[in-house]
Formats: sequence, structure tokens, C-alpha cells
Amino acid sequence: MKSVYLPFFLCLLISGFSAAQESRRVDLVRAGNPKTTESGQFPGQILRGTECDTVRFPLSGEITYYYLMQPESGYVTGNNSYKDKVKAEYFGTFETGSFITGIVAEFAVAKSHSNPDVVFGIWDNTGTNGKPGVMVASASKPLNSIVSDVQYERITTVTFQEPYPVNGPYYVGVVLPENLADTVALWCRKHVEGYSGTAWDQWSDGRWFAFSDPSNWGNTMLTTMTLHPIVCKTTGISEPSDAGVAISPNPSTGVINIKRWKSSEMVSMNIYSAEGKMVYSRAFPGAVTDYNIDLGFLPRGIYYMALRDSRHNHLSKLILQ
Repeated sequence: MKSVYLPFFLCLLISGFSAAQESRRVDLVRAGNPKTTESGQFPGQILRGTECDTVRFPLSGEITYYYLMQPESGYVTGNNSYKDKVKAEYFGTFETGSFITGIVAEFAVAKSHSNPDVVFGIWDNTGTNGKPGVMVASASKPLNSIVSDVQYERITTVTFQEPYPVNGPYYVGVVLPENLADTVALWCRKHVEGYSGTAWDQWSDGRWFAFSDPSNWGNTMLTTMTLHPIVCKTTGISEPSDAGVAISPNPSTGVINIKRWKSSEMVSMNIYSAEGKMVYSRAFPGAVTDYNIDLGFLPRGIYYMALRDSRHNHLSKLILQ
């Protein structure tokens, strides 16, 4: 078990303990200043209650991070001398028909020596007793980019090439760099007794443990880390005429043709990035049912087009290449 001693116990330094995975005994201290509410805010519009939601963002409570005292080293929520492989968050609530397009993360620490690609992933819950099982989606980002995000107090965002359809509880995590000189650590919610923590890690031997597990940090580290899935859903429609919506070509290099239902009112068209940020918006007369638009000014990637009036609400995936 990892034993945790918070700041007012720092005088009780412990020596001569085993570093074995099965008997972690670690003194911890809350490092530096708490995260400010201004830093790391998501740039642009977050689509809560519409098509997309960045789940648990921003994280509530006082946000901080923890590092290990000597003779150990590193971070509870990142690389450490126990050589933890993955830091992950559990998400037990989900909506059938939704899909995850990417991950937002907020790092407190990032140091790069060899600039490896840092992998972010989604794990299903097919492990023993609902533990993380198979990595079902992933995307990566160079560590140097994360270092820059930390330096300028930006969030880190990755987008999956193909959205992952959610059909059960899942885990969102980051695979930690293996080189000793390459380091990352996430922000986390300050430990509070009675809080139901959702943080998990994978040990160097491949086993998964919740932070709250008696074999792991136990009830001395009840926390949630700043890992947030970007979850989107296809909104419902009120008439079967929506089935007549056609977008072509798809994939496209920029110019696309749209055919849709006829309406007695203006029909709005909003284009969203895979992160849920609105990047383009227009409205068309309802009587115009066949028209072209040029999206060649947008970067290549996955987007979502929402067409909407008071009786219809349609969302389509669009790929620009």
C-alpha cells in the first residue's frame, strides 16, 4: 500500500522502506501554487447540451499536484520512480449513441529530453471486475508540444482519426514517457476525505489499480485528474425527411454540395471541429435545398456539420483532406 502524508505531516520523514510495487510507502507534499482559475481555459466555444461536451471540464474544487519525497521521486499523477505506465480516469456514466472525438488534458509539469510522442487513449472496461481492458482508441502528441502548452498555460488537445462509439463505461488516460528525462504530470483535484475519487494508474507490471485501492494510494489520495473526453452525440430529428440530407463529396478537399429538406424558415448551418469548437456558421433560406459551400480555408481533419431549423436537427460527420 502507498501511504500518503499531506503537508502537515512532512516532518515525519520515513526511511528504509521497500520500493516494491506491492508495498509502496510514500510521503507526499503538495507542490507549488494551486492552479489558477484563469489558466488552461478551453479556447473557444464548448458545446454543452448541444452536440458536444468536454466532460468534467473545467474540473471543480481546488486544483493542485503532488510529488514524491525522497528516497522516491516523481509525481503521483505522472512519471515517478515506481515507473507507473499510465494515468487514467474512470467514466462510468455514458449515453448510448454518443461518441468520443478526442481528449483534453491539463498538465502541471512537462519536461522533454528526447521529444517522444505521448499517447492518449480510451480503454474499455473489459478487464477483471471492470478494470481497464483494451485500448480502443488513441492519438498522440509530441512531448515538446505539451511542454509548450504547460509553459503558456494552455490545455493539451488530441483528436482521434476516427471517433470512438461509446457503449459502456470507459477510461481516459495518458501513456507516460519511458525515458527518465522525459516527464509529464497532470493537475488533479486536491485530496479531500470523503470525496469519491476516479483516478487510476497502471503499474510497471501491467496491473491496474484505482488510486483509492488499499494496495495503491488508498484513502489518502482521493482525487480526479484533469483528463477530459470530448463526447459528441447525434441529435434527434422530428421528421423522417431528414434522411434525405446528402453531403458530397465526403471526404472533400474543400467544396461540398449540400442537399436537404425544404423549410418555411431559415436553416442554420454550423461546422464544428472534432474538439467541439464552432469554426464556421451560416444560415440559408429554407426554400434553397441544394447549394455549395467552400470550406477549403479550414485545416484538414474531422468536422461535424449541424443543420437545424425548428423542426429538424441533423448532424453529419465531414472529413476535409
